[in-house]
Formats: sequence, structure tokens, C-alpha cells
Amino acid sequence: MTVFNYTIINAFTTAPFSGNPAAVIILSASDKLLDLSAHKIAAEFNISETAYVVPRAVPGDVEDNETRTFGLRWFTPIVGEIVLCGHATLASAKVLFSQPKLVPGHITTLRFETLSGILTAKKVSKAGQIELEFPEAALATVGHDVSVRVTAAVSEALGATVAIRDTRKGGIFIMVHIDESFDLEKAIVNPTPFLQLKDQCLAVTLTSQRPYAPAPNAKFISRTFGPATGSPEDPVCGSVHCLLAPYWSQLLAIPPGEIVTTRQVSPRGGDLEVIWEKSKSTVKIRGHAVIVARGEMYA
Repeated sequence: MTVFNYTIINAFTTAPFSGNPAAVIILSASDKLLDLSAHKIAAEFNISETAYVVPRAVPGDVEDNETRTFGLRWFTPIVGEIVLCGHATLASAKVLFSQPKLVPGHITTLRFETLSGILTAKKVSKAGQIELEFPEAALATVGHDVSVRVTAAVSEALGATVAIRDTRKGGIFIMVHIDESFDLEKAIVNPTPFLQLKDQCLAVTLTSQRPYAPAPNAKFISRTFGPATGSPEDPVCGSVHCLLAPYWSQLLAIPPGEIVTTRQVSPRGGDLEVIWEKSKSTVKIRGHAVIVARGEMYA
């Protein structure tokens, strides 16, 4: 039997019982964790994602350097390993920055080796905000037949006919820009109809420009649903902002490089700042995270 220390983090929030939860397990370089065991542990936690972090010995990470490198993998309870996860990356960075034996206080940037390539996380404020930098997701228009199917699924999920302003596809997502007259935050959504679109996407994101009173500076809001992945609603999806940031920045004529405030208005809710770096084809995603539990997993 092996004992793994774990930390539970709520990402994109400063308070417990909000944001998106993730479990983070830091492995040693000598730990041998089979994929099947990693998936079983994620299923045991049964929260959005479990992240596994492994220190890497990289020649450039000398003692006086401000960077440290780690391997990072993400597992969900249902699907198993996934190729990209925003909130569990933020959670992993939060845990690492809180452990000076692994990440001394002078380190400001973490490099993660992942299935999506090299991702970075850096400290950006004394208040604890962390900035991720992810690849931008290219958005494509959808054909008429898919658009009709999306409209039908959205209407069934929301229990109402809602005006749709735009439908795009990017990465694993279909993004649906709905009219701001619909109250996305208070809507009781049935995610099951989105399973009708699983041949097109793994998750559907609904987004609008409706003003949100608790976050008056938010330029847009969104909710993300992934019943095909075993996540009926993703409390706060970081990676979907790899397509939402470019979309809204262009639609609202916000110059690349400018900070855009946004909120995911799921029942748990979460706050983010995003920056579209057009010249680099990347998106910076900023947020806070809070440690809510620590313990041991016996596997």
C-alpha cells in the first residue's frame, strides 16, 4: 500500500464552497503510479479533476533561477486522463507555491510539461493571484445542420426558446452566444440534452454579455456543461476561456493584451481575468485559489 498526500483546492475563488474544486497530489520522481490507479484515485475523490504533479530535473532550473519545472497530468472521475485543464493547473500552482521545500520563495514562475505542451503559471500579485498561459483555441463557424441541432438542444436544456446570436466550435467545446435578455445565472439548466451534440463536442458553453450585479466590471459571463464527460456542469472552466477571451475581445473591440474581467455564473461561481495575447496565439488566465483540505490517500 502506498500513501499519497493530497490537497483539495477551490480554484478561481477566494472562499471555500465556491469556485471549482480539484485534488492535487505531488509525487516524487521515483513514484510509479499506473494510469489505472491514477484514474481510480480520481474516481475516489469524485470531484471535477485530480492533478498529479512530478518534479522535473531541468538543467535551466538552477538555484538562482526564478523558474521551476514539473510534470502535470489531469484525471477526471469518468473519462480518465484529459489533455487540458485550467482550474486544476491553477490548483497545482497554488499548492506548489505554498511548499517552499519544492518551490522556494524567490521562484515566480512554474513550467508544466503536459499533454498540451509547456504551460506556465506565475505569481502576479502579492494578494495571491496566479496567471496561467495557455494556447489560444481557434474558433470555427458551424454548419447549418449543426446550428439547428445546437438551437434545439439549448432550448430543451433551458426550457425556453432563447435567441442565439452566434455559435462557434473550438477545441472540445461548442460556444453558444445567447441574447443578454436571458438570465443565464438564475436559469435552471438540464444538461442532458447536450448529449445530443456529443458527436460534435464534449462540452457546451453558454455565454452572454448580461450585466452581473455582484461583478459589475465583468465584460461577459458564461456557464459550461459537459454531461458527456461525466460533469453535468463545470463549476468554473478555465480552459474554455482559451476561446472565450479571443471571441469577446474581438466582439467588444478590446485590444489584445488588455485585461478582461469575467465570471462563470454556475451555482458555485468563479471570477477570472483573461488576456488575449494575439501575437503569441495564447491566452493568459488569472485567478485566485484557496486550500480547503489536506489529507492522505491510501492506494
